Amino acid sequence: MKHPMHRRTFCLTMLSSGMLPTAVWAQTAAPLEIGVLPNISARTLLAQYQPMREYLVREMKRSVQISTAPDWPSFHRRTLGLEYDLVVTAANLARVAQIDRGYVPLLIYAPNIKGLVISATTAPIRSVAELKGQTLALSNPQSLVALRGMQWLAENGLQRDKDFKVVNTRADDSVGSVVLRGDAIAAMLSGGEFRAIPEAIRGQLQVLTVFAEVAGFVALASPRLRAIEVNSLKEHLKNFATTSDESKTFFSSSGFTGMRDLPSGWMESMDNYLEATRRALSPAG
Repeated sequence: MKHPMHRRTFCLTMLSSGMLPTAVWAQTAAPLEIGVLPNISARTLLAQYQPMREYLVREMKRSVQISTAPDWPSFHRRTLGLEYDLVVTAANLARVAQIDRGYVPLLIYAPNIKGLVISATTAPIRSVAELKGQTLALSNPQSLVALRGMQWLAENGLQRDKDFKVVNTRADDSVGSVVLRGDAIAAMLSGGEFRAIPEAIRGQLQVLTVFAEVAGFVALASPRLRAIEVNSLKEHLKNFATTSDESKTFFSSSGFTGMRDLPSGWMESMDNYLEATRRALSPAG
C-alpha cells in the first residue's frame, strides 16, 4: 500500500554542539517512516525492527513506522518516490537511490553478506558443474548476492539462460520449498535469507558453497530531510547500535552485528553493479 507523503513541520531549536540530537525533532502528526528492503518476509522484518522502532520512539520522542513492500522493485520504486524518511536497503540499490534521488548514505551494516548455493540433502549437488542443464532458484534476483553470483557462475564456465535456467521465487522465504519440490536443483541466496527459512525446511537443505561475501545493507536518509535532521538521525542510529539494550535483541534476531560509518569512496565501489542493478529492477528484468 502506498503511503502518501505529508508535509512535515518541525520545531526549530538552536542547538549547541553539545546538545543531544533529540532536540532536533518534535512530535508531528506524520510518523518518521523507515523503509526496510523485503529480503525476507514482512512479518519477520517487522518483528526484527521492532526494537529499533521502540528505541527511536523513546529517544526522538516521535512516532516511528516500519514499512516494507511486496518485492524489491516495488520497494525501490517507493524509495525513488521519496516515501521513506530512512531507507535500509542493499548496497547496490542504495547507490542507485543516492545517484537518482539524492539519498544521503548514513551507515553500513556489519557483517558483510555471505552468498550461498544450497541444495536438498536428499538430492545433493557436490560441485557447481552439476548446475549445467539444470534450474537454479534465486531468492532475490536484484540482490548484490545474485548479481555477484551470476558473475561467479560465469567465471566457472556457466552462462545464465545458456547453461542453466533461473526461476525466481515469489516469496523471499520460499526458496527452500522450491528446491525441496524439485522445481530447481539448487538455490542461490544470502546467509540471512537462509536463516529466515523455517527450520522444518532448512533442516532438509545443505550448503554447497559460500561463493562470496558482498557488502552489507546501507541506511540512507531521504533528501527531504534537512542536514541537521540527517545528522541527528545518524547519531540516534549509532547510539542505538552501540549503547542501547534494544540493539542486543535486534542484532540477535537479524544476524547483523553492528553499524559503522561509510569509508570515503565506498559508495562509488558499487558503480560496477549499476547497469546490472537497473536491468534487474526493470519490468523486463
